[in-house]
Amino acid sequence: MERQAIIVIDEDFLNMKSSTHPALHDLVGTPVIQHVINNLKNANVHDIFLSVDPASSVHVKEAYVGLPVLTDHNIEAVDTMVISAVSPLLNSEMIDSLFNEDEDNIYVVDADCLKVSKENTKHITHDTISNIARKVGAVEGDFSVFTIESRTDLANAAHILRGVINERLMENGVTLIDPFNTYIDSTVEIGMDSVIYPGTVITGETKIGERTIIRANCEITNAQIGNDVEIKQSVISDSEIGDGTSVGPFAQLRPGTVLGKKVKIGNFVETKKAMLHDEAKVSHLSYIGDAEVGERTNIGCGSITVNYDGINKFKTTIGSDAFIGCNSNMIAPITIGDRSVIAAGSTVTDDVPDDSLAIARERQTNKEDYYKN
Repeated sequence: MERQAIIVIDEDFLNMKSSTHPALHDLVGTPVIQHVINNLKNANVHDIFLSVDPASSVHVKEAYVGLPVLTDHNIEAVDTMVISAVSPLLNSEMIDSLFNEDEDNIYVVDADCLKVSKENTKHITHDTISNIARKVGAVEGDFSVFTIESRTDLANAAHILRGVINERLMENGVTLIDPFNTYIDSTVEIGMDSVIYPGTVITGETKIGERTIIRANCEITNAQIGNDVEIKQSVISDSEIGDGTSVGPFAQLRPGTVLGKKVKIGNFVETKKAMLHDEAKVSHLSYIGDAEVGERTNIGCGSITVNYDGINKFKTTIGSDAFIGCNSNMIAPITIGDRSVIAAGSTVTDDVPDDSLAIARERQTNKEDYYKN
């Protein structure tokens, strides 16, 4: 059975108190209208049209330029659903049920679903669709469908969808310690036997492997996280984390961070555009930006890659099995060789060859009896 749908974009959204159309507001990681489109496609509705007032909805039309705008030439005389662009909770099962309800009718759905004769489809205009779609209720009362017209509606819809998302994750083997206080977007994937603690927010195109533990109050966005990872009270965005790595507490991985396997990022460490190879360690109070750190290298407390001169950013390269002493400054651009050691308290400005010790600090001077009366 052929199916098509008309998504109605209503211009009356004053209750939202926003310059952004309700259809474009984010709902658990996806625009409201994209939920509607996804639900239609999952119900095998592949011909989807936008019903838009030609004088408005410019932003919606631009955002969904791939969808054809409804005209009296492109609508076919087949079973057709008319649905509001802000009805994301009408899921694919409900849509499929509506199409199967009566094959001789068109189903017009907003909060209510009405029946309209097929012969009238050629003459449907935006105004008539909008008038029909504003009706309230549902076909035979089978569905509780509401549109998003205010911030309260948006919050209620998010609460419902988060419950669906969290239940699906738990059914697939993920442990959520407190699902009512765990916020995970619809776009997130989490592997079996992973554990998510409360207060955590996971958004965007994040993928988390198996047996990974995300402790309480983490914020993770667009991250690729491997198996057997542990993350404590940290903020991670647009980063990759390899198997067996530990992060935190209170670390920040900024965009462009790539961590290999069994890397350790400790408390109050910040990284940005940094690649740390397998088993590298940055345990405390350090900034590693625009840098590459070799395997098994240890970076001591308070170390900084000094990457910015006020105009340009420069790269620091540290080899494998190196040891960076506490409170060291590495002034980029700089290369520190394999198995080299930077003495604690050094500010290093020149490249350091392999197997070398670099000391760049003032000698200690003791002035005896200086404070003695």
